[in-house]
Amino acid sequence: MQPEKLGGSVSKGGLFRVDIAEAGTYRVALGSGPWIDVIEKGAALPSIAHGHGPECSGIRKMVDYEMQAGPHILQISGNGDAALTLMVVRLR
Repeated sequence: MQPEKLGGSVSKGGLFRVDIAEAGTYRVALGSGPWIDVIEKGAALPSIAHGHGPECSGIRKMVDYEMQAGPHILQISGNGDAALTLMVVRLR
């Protein structure tokens, strides 16, 4: 599916598959500030919270989602670099 935000002419993007074992609230933490769409069963999930990481942590952006168990695609767009630090953690 097309990203919600495409980014500029020099932006980078990518797709990451994440298998969620148990339904719950998950946080996607990124080392930079690209746009992220979480795709579940062919549709983009709405975010439920967002923020920034702690000072000096290397985490620039955090976005929370309610996810069901199963495969998900993290769709990244508008990143300024070819590399991206990414982490997904279960909150509850």
